[in-house]
Amino acid sequence: MDIVKDVMKVLWIILPAYVANGTPVIIAKLLYKLRLERHPIDFGRNFIDGKRLFGDSKSWEGLVAGILTGTITGYIQNLYPLIDSTTNTIVLGLVLSSGAMTGDVLGAFIKRRIGLKPGEPLLFVDQLLFIVVALGLSIALNILSLSPFDWFIAVTLTFVLHIVSNLIAYIIGLKNVPW
Repeated sequence: MDIVKDVMKVLWIILPAYVANGTPVIIAKLLYKLRLERHPIDFGRNFIDGKRLFGDSKSWEGLVAGILTGTITGYIQNLYPLIDSTTNTIVLGLVLSSGAMTGDVLGAFIKRRIGLKPGEPLLFVDQLLFIVVALGLSIALNILSLSPFDWFIAVTLTFVLHIVSNLIAYIIGLKNVPW
C-alpha cells in the first residue's frame, strides 16, 4: 500500500469540496472591500426557537460562488485527470461543492441552535461537517465510491488542513478569527 499515492488520490477527489468551502471567505472579504451588501440565505429570519436560522455570515453570494468554483474545479480536473476514473469530475465537482456548502450551512444551523454566534468555534462541526456531507451526498447519488481507508484519509486530511488553512487565512487577513 502506497500511502502517499492514496492521500494524493483522495485529495484530488475532494478538491472541489475544499475549493467550494474556502470560496465564501474570499467572497465575503471582496464584497466588504467593494462595499457591496451580502444577502443572508435565511433572509434574516428566525427559527421556531427565536434564534436566526443561519446568521448573516451565510450569504447567497458565498453559497453560489462556492458551488460555482467547486464545479469549475471539477471541470478543470476533467481536462487534466490525475487519477484513473470513470467518474465524470464535472458532475462530481457539482455534487461535492453543493454538498460542502450544504454541510457548511447545516453547521451554522447547529451552531445557532446551541447559542453560538457566527465565527464562534464548534470543534469537529467546523472542520468536518462540510466534507462528510459532500462525500455522503456523492456516495448516496452513486457518483463516488470510497473505501473505509479513503474515508479515514479524507476525514484526517480535512481536519488538519482545515485548521492550518484557517490559521493562514487569519494571518493574511481573510478571517477575523483563527478557526
